[in-house]
Amino acid sequence: MTNGDLKSLLVLTLRDPAQVARLLIGLGLPMSARWMALLLAVSVSGLLAWLAGQIAPVPEELRTPFTDAISQPFAMAGMQFAAITVAAALMAAVGRVFGGQGRFEDALLLTVWIEVVLLVVQALQILMMLVLPALTSMLGIAAIVLFFWLTVQFTKELHGFTSSFKVFVGLIATAFALGFVLSILAASFGLLPEMPQ
Repeated sequence: MTNGDLKSLLVLTLRDPAQVARLLIGLGLPMSARWMALLLAVSVSGLLAWLAGQIAPVPEELRTPFTDAISQPFAMAGMQFAAITVAAALMAAVGRVFGGQGRFEDALLLTVWIEVVLLVVQALQILMMLVLPALTSMLGIAAIVLFFWLTVQFTKELHGFTSSFKVFVGLIATAFALGFVLSILAASFGLLPEMPQ
């Protein structure tokens, strides 16, 4: 895939994400290539996050072990690798529970592509930090909206669903359920901060 093809695919992702999902799935990439694409994407994202941290460091009074961890490129990349893998597994598994036919292999490829698209937004955010810092937060909000929109559209195409609203509700419900489970695990391992008496 050339740079021109990549740019065209990025533009088409914004115009017709369903078609892009079909194109990506139709490539028939081997599983090793999909994992390699994920590794490359999260590595670039980790470096961009580190660069953003150098431009606009977290104030000392707001620093936590978590913010310290994500300021390290390798730690950030590792967390994103795990998060995207889990997201792909949930995209495939939850969809199949509701009658979808999507496979994990294709869900992984689609979630990796979402990460690639968000890398462009991440790079634009860094540019905004240098040129128009006041607009950086607005771009961050746009990235969140873009993430949910692409996830809904790709999930629909992956499983053959027709209702964007139902997929969105399922996405939110899954996110809440996952957050609940993770909070229980974090509490059991003593990772949550103690409440003041």
